[in-house]
Amino acid sequence: MRMKLTKHTNNSATYAVTTSTRWMYAVFSLFMGYGFVTVLIDGSFGISSLIPLFFLILGLVGLGYRESWEFNPSKGTITYTIGSFMVVKRTQIQAENVDRVEVSHFVRGRSPAETHARPRGRNKAMVVFSLHLKDDSVKDIEIIPENTSAGRTESSAQYLAALMGLAFHADREPDTIQPISVRDI
Repeated sequence: MRMKLTKHTNNSATYAVTTSTRWMYAVFSLFMGYGFVTVLIDGSFGISSLIPLFFLILGLVGLGYRESWEFNPSKGTITYTIGSFMVVKRTQIQAENVDRVEVSHFVRGRSPAETHARPRGRNKAMVVFSLHLKDDSVKDIEIIPENTSAGRTESSAQYLAALMGLAFHADREPDTIQPISVRDI
């Protein structure tokens, strides 16, 4: 699920799952719900109806899914919210407990020690946006394929670090030129 940075007028910002994702789950749940209701009306509910029921429940959970990071520099807090509908967990981190905001890159399926690993097939280049706390723990905010990010995750991380007055570290600059193979042409 793609996350998006939203800047607020009170000088705070939110990095959260986009509303377009929720709309996709809503449309999916609408179609699955319509199909399930027609099965109930026809009276043909059976074992084979459990699979669409499972997908309906999965769509409704996706519709209510909430994940957000609220950065509030005036209070000096970072609030992480995750849950679905009414079942929500909130964690608050004081900005003074954060050592740095970090963006790192890796190739899935390769050793982190390989500095020149090339993405091939399912082993995509990935971007990790995370908070490193002073107690040496790490809170990952977003892990996303690098070509999907297209530099937006890196720029959001840099903006949020500047907003909160935190140190920013990136292991390298984002790739703006993607390697092109013969297969891509």
